[in-house]
Amino acid sequence: MNSITKMNPFLPEIIRQNLSSIAEEMTLIAMRSARSPALREAGDLSSALTNADGEIIAQGKDLPIHLGVMSYTVKELIKAVGRDSMEDGDIWILNQPLIGGNHLPDVKLAKPIFIDGELIAFSLSLAHWADIGGASPGSYFASAEDIWQEGLQIPPIRLYSKNKVRPDILAFIKANVRGEMEREGDIMAQVASLMIAEKRIVELVEMHGAGNFKEVLAKLFDFSEQQMRKVISSIPDGTYFGEDFLDDDCRDGPPVPIRVRIVVAGDEIDFDFSESAPQLRAPLNTTHFVTVAGVAFFMKTIVATEVFHTGGAFRPISIHTRKGTVLNPGRNYPVVGGNHETAHCVVNAITQALADVIPKVVTAGGCATGGLLIFSGERSDGTWWTFYETHGGGEGARHDRDGGVVTRVNISNMMNTLAEFVEAEYPLRVIKSAVRTGSGGRGHYNGGDGLVREYRVECDEAHLTTMFQRRIVTPFGLFGGENGEAFTVTLIRNDNLQTLKGAENVRLLKGDVVRIETAGGGGYGKAQTEDAA
Repeated sequence: MNSITKMNPFLPEIIRQNLSSIAEEMTLIAMRSARSPALREAGDLSSALTNADGEIIAQGKDLPIHLGVMSYTVKELIKAVGRDSMEDGDIWILNQPLIGGNHLPDVKLAKPIFIDGELIAFSLSLAHWADIGGASPGSYFASAEDIWQEGLQIPPIRLYSKNKVRPDILAFIKANVRGEMEREGDIMAQVASLMIAEKRIVELVEMHGAGNFKEVLAKLFDFSEQQMRKVISSIPDGTYFGEDFLDDDCRDGPPVPIRVRIVVAGDEIDFDFSESAPQLRAPLNTTHFVTVAGVAFFMKTIVATEVFHTGGAFRPISIHTRKGTVLNPGRNYPVVGGNHETAHCVVNAITQALADVIPKVVTAGGCATGGLLIFSGERSDGTWWTFYETHGGGEGARHDRDGGVVTRVNISNMMNTLAEFVEAEYPLRVIKSAVRTGSGGRGHYNGGDGLVREYRVECDEAHLTTMFQRRIVTPFGLFGGENGEAFTVTLIRNDNLQTLKGAENVRLLKGDVVRIETAGGGGYGKAQTEDAA
């Protein structure tokens, strides 16, 4: 029998739950197998499954910025290399931003899954590598004017053929990155996650039949489209404008605007970011795919129930970016910081555009930045160590509660690295980790407080890279609520204090202390009295 309804009316949900379970198992496998602490401790990775056309069918409970981008990675991979060139046992590796990507450190591995010679699905793993080469350790170069300064670009290449690694490709990659053994370990962790996904998909399809599997996927696409149309219908028809700003252009220039025009018509919605700032000769540009990820994140978070993340959910949404802007730069422009800094501005601009018409489902501005510090150095044997950490801050308040304390907002979802682990693995000492009391904006409901953390350098010399926002454009309050406190990073050397910029590469000496104070969230509503505030 070919009809799912006659066979089993619960089969779509059974298969959906199985697919979600497979994606989550992929993430677990990658984290437990990874060599890099950023992957195995902080979880800076994501997993997904697509159908044979590259349309997303399931995802792990991972990072929204990754998952939005991964909705396009396989589709762009198919365009680039052709479906006919893919074979059973392949694993493809890529990180080029214009091939369904974001920035170079986020390396994607994709495995086509065949059953009886038919391409049935893809498993997809994205992991942030602690270094992908380039001018600066950690691959964040504050002065970058082109993408080649940011590291190795990997066009779609077969890393595995007939389920065996191609040693020449692996050797080429390792020769162009710092910490080559750690990078190899991370690659193998990603491969392991793809292999287990293939095994599980084959078992699932063999259990229910390839025809039923494909028919269920079509039904799931239709259902998630219906869910998204219902979400859109909850927003009043109209045209809305919003904007947010990057602090500057990494060159001490004025704030950089991210602007959106939103048109809601029934159960369809259009986002136009064409009036955003021109592209920058600085590492704060980002790709069209990252903009899409920010939109998808916002649309899925304004309802209490889950919207299934499949290709169908994107059908009633149209998104426009203009070539030559910070959200759609030329192929030679640097993009490493825009992946998480400019992406936050996309979400904030949408929030401020729609806050007046959906006030009870939006949140005041939070610590919307990656808050990134990268420490690195060369060991006596010539190998490199690299520790990078994103730092959470205050969440914005809502109509019915205060903002959360020290959390990651919007498109972020990483965990922090425990101080004990930092000290065990790296020549660093965490000498303070505390709540930054009073940093949240006051309001009828107060914004959440940020974080204070201090690192002391225990080796003779190290490198530090900063990449953060909200030091000038602070987290916004809503409806009379106050803004949160600004994000600051301070270098303390021999009792001298130096305030660091949002994008800077500096050399550290033994005994130096780096203090990070993350932004507080914005308040919601005007505080009625001083005591109440």
